[in-house]
Amino acid sequence: MPRAKHDKYINPATFTAGTEPGEPSAPPKGLRFVALCLRESRGAVLAIFLLRFLLAGTADGTSRSPAEPALFLGAAVWISAVTAVYLYNGVTDVEEDRSNGSTRPVSSGLLPLDTALRTARGLAAAAVVGAALVGPLMCAVTVGFLLLGYAYSAPRIALKRHTPGTIAAVIGGGALTYVAGLLCGATPLTPAALAFCGAMCLWMGLVGAIAKDFSDAEGDARHGRRNWTVLWGPAVTACLVCVSALTIGTGLLLCALSLSAPGLLLPSAVLLGSALVLAAVALTARPDETRAQRRVPYRIFMVTQYATHLVAFALPIT
Repeated sequence: MPRAKHDKYINPATFTAGTEPGEPSAPPKGLRFVALCLRESRGAVLAIFLLRFLLAGTADGTSRSPAEPALFLGAAVWISAVTAVYLYNGVTDVEEDRSNGSTRPVSSGLLPLDTALRTARGLAAAAVVGAALVGPLMCAVTVGFLLLGYAYSAPRIALKRHTPGTIAAVIGGGALTYVAGLLCGATPLTPAALAFCGAMCLWMGLVGAIAKDFSDAEGDARHGRRNWTVLWGPAVTACLVCVSALTIGTGLLLCALSLSAPGLLLPSAVLLGSALVLAAVALTARPDETRAQRRVPYRIFMVTQYATHLVAFALPIT
């Protein structure tokens, strides 16, 4: 596939970016640069990370404003870290993304690889410095998140190449996000809060991390990935996703009832209802569906995350 104008190559030995001979360097600037970075790091993903962080920081129902110093700085730190991880992922995924028809800025050449790498490194450094200002525990959690993101994407480790590695990275990243919010909000980890955060981490790892591969199986197989959709096919994998989704939704509802936590009832109802919708869509998928149609289960997963977290803000989940 021909390279897009202004794109960069990657040295496969060191995985550093450089300018290919004869190609001019024209990195985007100003607001366009910011917009491209946000698009590459998936604005919807950044928003759900922020929701996770803020929900954990206010989970005990105490009236707090996101503008409070610890929460505000912590949120800025976490968004910087997440953006760094996703920019680096975009660079490492460039060939697979092109094979799968992605139009994100890095794969399309709008955001040069070396620019994306430099930005990711700068944001990672800024996140560590900001986390240190919050406190040593926040710094440790932030460094752990960045290392996990690196392990997910780095060519010589690449947890993303197989589904168990992806699940571990996604669940770990979600758990660290909730921990960061708890630290910055100084909120106690109650049984109800633990049940909610645990269920959502499992939803991310056992539903989203698997469903995201439905639309990209061909490109993933071409580039050596061995996720479950590639190995077992979409039908078998869809069954696993559906079982996981229904089990997680049911489990959270049982936790709400057993813990007598009324704040968990509405999130658990949303989660279980969405699991039923996702199962109906995934199990009726046809082999001739377009890439956009194959991506619908993942979109349901993502919308469910938003809905579940937003309704959790209505009542304290403790």
